[in-house]
Amino acid sequence: MKKFLIAAVVMAALYSGCGDSATEVAGTLPVVTGITVDTLNSRGDTIIVMWDPVQSAEVEGYFLWNRTNLDGPWYLASTTETSPGVHIASRSGYYTVMAFSGDNTSSDTGLSDNTKTTGLSEIREVFSGRPVGFRVDIQGDSLIAGDPSNPGFNQHFVVAMDFALQRYVFPGSARPEIWPGGARTLISDRGGFVAPSPADTLLWDDSIRYGGQFYLSLDNDYFCLMNGSQTLPDTLTMTDTLVIDGQIQPIQGVRVFND
Repeated sequence: MKKFLIAAVVMAALYSGCGDSATEVAGTLPVVTGITVDTLNSRGDTIIVMWDPVQSAEVEGYFLWNRTNLDGPWYLASTTETSPGVHIASRSGYYTVMAFSGDNTSSDTGLSDNTKTTGLSEIREVFSGRPVGFRVDIQGDSLIAGDPSNPGFNQHFVVAMDFALQRYVFPGSARPEIWPGGARTLISDRGGFVAPSPADTLLWDDSIRYGGQFYLSLDNDYFCLMNGSQTLPDTLTMTDTLVIDGQIQPIQGVRVFND
């Protein structure tokens, strides 16, 4: 164990200081296979990556590499003696692994896996001042609009005006007396690319001003990053159009998003 720690510290210091160290190094150890994000045990911003152990007595440990985009450089996320590896992520990304022994490494990076999100198709809905409910269709990667006063419509969030005629976003079940079908969701306008934990109640809001990005925590432990805007008003009908799209994290319980 002590030998591994010394080797890991030396190698990490050697490789973490330069740009794309994973592709600059070409060793002779076998390429790591079976690299997979553990979708059952990854939670929040803690991403767990598994791989098949390299069958070589020479291997002392593994480098877990991360990058944001397919064409970006790899950065060292962590070192570990065995599978799995753990990364505390600040956004979604790709993961690969290389074995190492002393200053020798795998001959190439292994086939990567990722935590990238899925885009939600843009929806446009005429807004006349009456509340509009929206539901995320996880299977169809889309948004569905409906009347939140209809008990049969299970909205995840509602866009409505307050008494000052300002537009706000509300969680699905914010007003059960007038929006009876709403799901128990959470909304937050915190920045960054990691949604707050549902347990951090102070980071979630009863309502937020409409316009820009906001996080949405669904009642089935999936998370979305939404973006709302609107068109210029029609001077004849005094209506405009809500324009909403976003992304959904397909790994249940994981809260990291594309930048």
